[in-house]
Amino acid sequence: MKISKTAQGIACSIALLTTTSTFAAWADFSSNDIAIVQSQPVFDRINRGYTVQLDITNHSSAVIKGPLRVLIENASIALTSQSGETESGIPYVELENTQLAVNETTTLVVNFALERKALSFDASLQSDNSASGNWTLVWSDEFDGNSLDLSKWQHEVNCWGGGNDEQQCYTDRAENTVVSDGILNIIARREDFTGPDNVDGNLGSVTTLPYTSARLRTMNQGDWKYGRFEIKAKLPYGQGSWSGIWMLPTDWVFGGWAASGEIDIVEAVNLKTQSDEDGAAEGELEGRVHGTLHYGKAWPENVYSGAEYKLPGGANPADDYHVYAIEWQEGEIRWYVDDVHYATQRENGWYSQYVDNDGDLVNAPGSAPYDQRFHMLLNLAVGGAWAGNVNDTGIDESAFPQTLAIDYVRVYECSVSPDTGAGCATVSEDAELVEGHQPPELPDPVDNFGQGAVFDLYIDNLYKGLAFNSYNPDGAISYQEVAVDDRGTVLEINKAGATGNLYFAYAPRVNLALWQEYGELVFDLNVSSQADNSELLVKLDSGWPAVSDYTVAVGALNEWQQVRIPVAELLAGGNRFSPGNFADITDIINPFVIEPTGAMKLQLDNVRFEYNLAQVDSAVIFDGNLHAPFDYLQYVGSGSVDMELVDSGDTGQGDVAQMSFNTDEAVVFFQGKQDNSGTPLQLDVSEFSTLEFDLKVLADPRETRDFMIKMDCGNPCSSGDYPIAAPEIGVWTSYQVAIADLVNHGGSSLDVTKVDTPLVIFPAWGNQQGVVMQVDNVRLNKDADVELPPAVPSPVVVTTELALYQEQVEQNWAFWDCCANAAISEVVDSNQGKVINVDFFGPSGTVSGLIADVEHDLTAISQGTLEFDFKLVNAANDASALILLKVEGKNGSAAQLELAASVEGQAPELGSWQHFTFKLADLAALGLDLSEVDKVLIFPEWGKAQGAVYQLDNVKFLP
Repeated sequence: MKISKTAQGIACSIALLTTTSTFAAWADFSSNDIAIVQSQPVFDRINRGYTVQLDITNHSSAVIKGPLRVLIENASIALTSQSGETESGIPYVELENTQLAVNETTTLVVNFALERKALSFDASLQSDNSASGNWTLVWSDEFDGNSLDLSKWQHEVNCWGGGNDEQQCYTDRAENTVVSDGILNIIARREDFTGPDNVDGNLGSVTTLPYTSARLRTMNQGDWKYGRFEIKAKLPYGQGSWSGIWMLPTDWVFGGWAASGEIDIVEAVNLKTQSDEDGAAEGELEGRVHGTLHYGKAWPENVYSGAEYKLPGGANPADDYHVYAIEWQEGEIRWYVDDVHYATQRENGWYSQYVDNDGDLVNAPGSAPYDQRFHMLLNLAVGGAWAGNVNDTGIDESAFPQTLAIDYVRVYECSVSPDTGAGCATVSEDAELVEGHQPPELPDPVDNFGQGAVFDLYIDNLYKGLAFNSYNPDGAISYQEVAVDDRGTVLEINKAGATGNLYFAYAPRVNLALWQEYGELVFDLNVSSQADNSELLVKLDSGWPAVSDYTVAVGALNEWQQVRIPVAELLAGGNRFSPGNFADITDIINPFVIEPTGAMKLQLDNVRFEYNLAQVDSAVIFDGNLHAPFDYLQYVGSGSVDMELVDSGDTGQGDVAQMSFNTDEAVVFFQGKQDNSGTPLQLDVSEFSTLEFDLKVLADPRETRDFMIKMDCGNPCSSGDYPIAAPEIGVWTSYQVAIADLVNHGGSSLDVTKVDTPLVIFPAWGNQQGVVMQVDNVRLNKDADVELPPAVPSPVVVTTELALYQEQVEQNWAFWDCCANAAISEVVDSNQGKVINVDFFGPSGTVSGLIADVEHDLTAISQGTLEFDFKLVNAANDASALILLKVEGKNGSAAQLELAASVEGQAPELGSWQHFTFKLADLAALGLDLSEVDKVLIFPEWGKAQGAVYQLDNVKFLP
């Protein structure tokens, strides 16, 4: 018969609960009800002690329900097989039997120390009145056989890693699961093993891991809603050990983990290693056990909450057996160790949110997800996201093999109210009430979310409907919004470890297919620190493992850069951590995920989706279907135009755009999507050489059959009406129009860098009535044999004096600072009037001054000068800093020299206005291309500017 294991420290545990009722409300039995007959002591030569057999008989008229224990009082020799002590210090031994039927006899063997004197003691039986009256045993496994009872348990077999990067393969081998001497032993061993790399155990894809272990579950063989779940176990120890006695939903009513919940009865990692608890002393060993709930939304938007517990007197859970239990009733779950109630969680601190059949994110009702049936799991993992990243970190190979030893598993039903589990509570006022988490506010689905001309995710703040969230198992990711000069609010992210990311979540999920062909994910990035070998990943996420990622090339530190990622390229890359998986662009839950693979500090700004045609050789606008971002629209001065998509009936043509003119004053056009202000999207088509389309006229009663096209860039910016040859009626005709011809067309003001309407097509204005025509295959092409359109806008040709700043900034010019370390503003000087004020407040290098949005051609005044008035208000903190002038060209040419090298030959003087003159010919001799000038910059030497303030006025190019 199995003898219960010693449970250290029980007396102290029970004493903590004397203030209120506990699970153990022990009651004595009279001699009329219970008879205990002692055998003569027998000398045990192997264990060097005495054993005594106790025969315990129920003489009462009713079944005695347990738990049951025998008190050993007044012993002349010390008891060595005790399970614990009562509050008053009396040793006791637990009975395996949970009940005694009428007239039933059970036998208990007790052990005593070896001493040279007579053995005497008094034995009495106690039962737990609260349990025997309320909790009814409905399922148990005492592991009395020599193999696992497969009617109760099943093995999970895989090398999946538990979704936590664990390093064990779970097997069903005898080497990992041993039942003997009334104990279930789950054994983790150091040995390479190959098996399925997926949770389903599919052998079509395998991997090799360095450890083996076992994971058992009762799914569909033991499934319960509410009750008391009690497990007596001795836990493993060593760095990398991770034992779990826990519960998962059987039916997953609210979706994938952890939206349908998880109940951890007890978990422990790295027992008997150096404790990393706050305030732990050197040499203090890890001894905490944890009771936890996981819930919320499906991973990675799940949350968890729980409490930890340490055994009294410094006892370690790896040294002996202890009883771990939960009591689960409707709306409440309580955790116990050796009957010590140490934590409670309630339904007002948990939640479940899931996407319903209509695609809407909703809150599950009532006490969900903990109102469904769950099954039990027993496992011993090795390493992984938790065990491998705390205490001494990693895995101590020398600590293995390790064993999770289970004495028994018992499940009780509350007889008072089996349907709710209520009425059997054993509660201590000393237990921690875990606050848990409140459900995040459900976003209202936003009309046109993600479908506009630009999809702004983060511009000074997060777009409506999005929420910040992070996968952060190790606490390595932190983020905050900070103010940055000239940028407003930016998002700052600091990652200190290897695991974790930050993402913008859209819980209802969104179809972003419109961005797949010509879309780009664009953002501004400033990386201030980056660990060696740390990469920066950007992801689109449809829910793990349906993820695609892209590696961002990080530029110079502490400099803002713009990152542009073609959406098609991002999607095609797939999931580097789970090859063969890709994000589904029609079903995106997290439209932006940023993940440094190691330590990194960075800032993000202006995160958005934009359309960009430059990435393709042929931009299809319409080919039977409209291609985002284009719409099919009309403008009608009077009358009407009937527009529809029809089947042309022609082989190879398919659906086409058909337009019937019931007017003489209308145009039909293909235009970029409009933003919220009604302004059409403008696109740079300067790299395309031709506009192409197919045209078929079905009816045309006009005597003069004139047809026109246009390309527009926002009124009055346009190519003007450009005539095309009239097609033969009833015949498809293909047109290829050089965009350069549209730019050079008489009266054209077309700027091909800002095209919002690539094709306007119409019978000549004033002569349209009765025309029916069809259009198909509208596209822009890059044709090497066709001349590209001229660069637009044309350079500003300077032939006379040009004041870049004199009381105001000249047209086409603006204030500029390269690196966000100087503040530029206008102030009023008592003598000069309005002047430019430049304050170099930042610690890093920067250059500042004036910048043009188009290059200026100064060749006509190449013998002229650049002149300006300058006052040094504050010198730089570094007294050695020279004040420099730099003039740059749009083509990268530049000239740089000290202000002291001016015609006047004077160095800047603190507090005085001075006039400086530089010959353009001298600047050209230093390398400046006078035909491309677009920047005039004045600044202290790079890296020495902080503290300097200057003012500038009357900045002019003079012939």
